[in-house]
Amino acid sequence: MIALFVDSLSEYSGKNTVCLCVGIKLRGMKKSVGFFKPLGVFPTHVGGVLTDEDMAFYKEALHLDEAPDELCPVVLTHELLSDLLGGKPAGAYAEKTKDAFKKVSGGKDVTIIVGIGHFRSGTMISLSEADFMKETGGKILLTDSVVYVNRTVDCLLEAKQEFGENLAGVIFNRVEAKKKRFIETVMTPYLASKGIDVFGVIPEDPKLAAVTVRQILHSLNGRLLCCEDKLDGIVERFAIGAMNVDAALRQFVRVREKAVITGGDRSDIMLAALETSTKCLVLTGNLYPNDVVLSRAQQAGVPVILVSHDTSETVERFEAMMGRLSIRDTSKVDYAVGVMSSYINYDALFRKLGL
Repeated sequence: MIALFVDSLSEYSGKNTVCLCVGIKLRGMKKSVGFFKPLGVFPTHVGGVLTDEDMAFYKEALHLDEAPDELCPVVLTHELLSDLLGGKPAGAYAEKTKDAFKKVSGGKDVTIIVGIGHFRSGTMISLSEADFMKETGGKILLTDSVVYVNRTVDCLLEAKQEFGENLAGVIFNRVEAKKKRFIETVMTPYLASKGIDVFGVIPEDPKLAAVTVRQILHSLNGRLLCCEDKLDGIVERFAIGAMNVDAALRQFVRVREKAVITGGDRSDIMLAALETSTKCLVLTGNLYPNDVVLSRAQQAGVPVILVSHDTSETVERFEAMMGRLSIRDTSKVDYAVGVMSSYINYDALFRKLGL
């Protein structure tokens, strides 16, 4: 059994999409593939059983046979965090993780292990990601979106020092168009000279990053004011309406299939947004809009969501939500597989893994 640990160097670099697509590609090669997450940080319940949101999605999308609490045996709830910080012994959680991994990986050709973004994550349960990877004898595949080139290179060199030949390499995902050529022609040869393979440079894809209005409503704990029948609309980007109306309108025209986040007292911004390709309005500060805005939104079929947070906090939550939820939609799976197949050198990756 080959253990492939997939982790990210930066937030929202599409790690779950890479895990999913690599697993589906291996299944297409008639390989038996398991999925496992040692430590979950997004608690949810499936059939009354505590698990992680990522693994709940994998179980549904890939029809996995294992129980939810086997796919992710330890979930960092507020209660568990309080217990650990209060001095509760952590060794039992490490043993629980190892036992679950044996069940999930048994009889598999490859088990894909989903990390949570840092080699030392899990230290508080006495089993860090790095230690777990070394214990399984696995290989590690990293993802990154290259926000800052120097940070990415430093982190990859650090990973090479940490894991040596067990570092399979890296996939750069959700890369801004202006950086793609530099990564391919400058960064990739440099990393190769350091023994670090680059298996793909995947440009940012608005369709893969998109979420539904319904997901926005639930994730922001918002209150829907109109257009309940439009909650399945797809939002690819968001725009912030915090400037004068002329500047806002210029921005709104450029950004299509968007959610507009603005204060509930900015009727001018809302009406401008409704003249462009807007999928929903997110009104901050718990400020109810006037009747003119609601009437126009109803006519245009644009849901209006009221949230209690201020604009700055709402933007932060929105960014985190789009990063986390982008692939958690079974309707996107086939599209994601097609995109990844166009850019990932699976042959080179699987050779590196000995497949």
